Amino acid sequence: MFISKELLNFITVANVKSLGKASDLLFVTRSPICRSLKKLEHTLGVKLFIRTRQGLILTEDGIMLYNKVFTLYCQLDELQKLYKRERSSLIDL
Repeated sequence: MFISKELLNFITVANVKSLGKASDLLFVTRSPICRSLKKLEHTLGVKLFIRTRQGLILTEDGIMLYNKVFTLYCQLDELQKLYKRERSSLIDL
């Protein structure tokens, strides 16, 4: 995939609202996910999540980033699938 681990972690955590669930989906422990989220927040200079007992909730900045990044992620995923299909059809010839 053409997307950084920080952004993939961000998208996953935003979707499941939990570090534990995200770590299960991404097959890593919580610690690297937490570090990558902190790194992303530091790089952007904004807080992306509000941490509560019920889970993680996106802030306004987090929502804005998610909407832009998720759209880009979907486009990149489609592009990757397209090239895989085209390559597969060339191999079948």
